[in-house]
Amino acid sequence: MMQKTIFFVLLSIFPSLLFSQASGLFAPEKRKAFADYLFCEKDYLRASEEYEALNNLNKNDSLSYSIGLCFLKMNEYGKAEDVFYQLRNSTLGEESRLLYLKTSFLLNNNIEEKTDSFSNQFGNKDLETSFRRLDLAAQIKAGMSQASLHSLDTNFEGTDVQLLRSFAENFSHPNRKSPFAAALFSAVLPGAGKIYTKNYGDGITSLIVTSLFSFLWYDNFRAGHPTRAWIFAGLTGFFYWGNVYGSYISARNYNLEKAEELNNEFDSFLNSKNYFVPKKIEGSCK
Repeated sequence: MMQKTIFFVLLSIFPSLLFSQASGLFAPEKRKAFADYLFCEKDYLRASEEYEALNNLNKNDSLSYSIGLCFLKMNEYGKAEDVFYQLRNSTLGEESRLLYLKTSFLLNNNIEEKTDSFSNQFGNKDLETSFRRLDLAAQIKAGMSQASLHSLDTNFEGTDVQLLRSFAENFSHPNRKSPFAAALFSAVLPGAGKIYTKNYGDGITSLIVTSLFSFLWYDNFRAGHPTRAWIFAGLTGFFYWGNVYGSYISARNYNLEKAEELNNEFDSFLNSKNYFVPKKIEGSCK
C-alpha cells in the first residue's frame, strides 16, 4: 500500500517538474539569449525566427531591430529596408535611419532623395560621419561631379580616396558599347558588331553562317536551281538581319553587365571597409 502511495505521489510530481523545466527553457530571457547566440554563430535565419517569436509575444524596438539585422545579414535587403523604415522614429531611430539608407543604397532604391530627407537627423557623431559617407557613395553611383570630388578627401581615409576617385570616374564615364554602332558594324560585315561587344564566339558563328548561306544562294542561282536559290536567299536574309539585331542586343547586354559588375565591385569595396555603418550598430558578438 505504501509503495503504491509513493508511486502515485511521484507520478503527480514528475509532470510538474518537467513542465517547470520546460517553462524555464522557453522563458523570454532564455530565448533571447539563444537568439543572440544563433546570430553570433551566423545562423541568421533561425535567429530571425526566434526574434520574431519573441516579438510576437512582446513587441519592442530592440527585437524588431534585431530582426532587421538578420534580414540585412541574409541579403534580404527589401525586408530589412521595411523593418528599419518602420523603426526610423523609434528609440533606435538614428541607427535604424542609417541602416534604412544602407539597404536602400544596396537596392539602388532612390537613395539620393532619401539622403536629402534624412539630412541633419543624426546627433551621434559616428552616425553623422557614416551618413555623409553613404551620401557621397550615392553621389558616386549617380555620377559625381568634378566639383564634389574634393569631399572624398575629407570623409574617407588614405589610399581609399584614390580608389573612390577611380570609381567616380568609372561611374561618370562608364565603359559602354554603342548598340547602334554594333548594329552598323554587323550590317557591313556580319558578326563584326558582336566581336565589337567582345562576344567573339557568336560573332565568328554569325560570319560563317551568313557567309555560307550567301554562297549557297549564289551557287544555286548560278547552277540554275531557282527554288533552292530562293530558299537560301530567304535564310541568308533571316540570318543577316538577325545578326544585325543580335549585335544591337549584344551591345545593350554588354552595357548592363558592365554596369552590374561595377556596382557589385563598388558595393563590395564599401562593405569590406565598413564605410556604411559603424560595426557596433550592425550587431556585435564577442
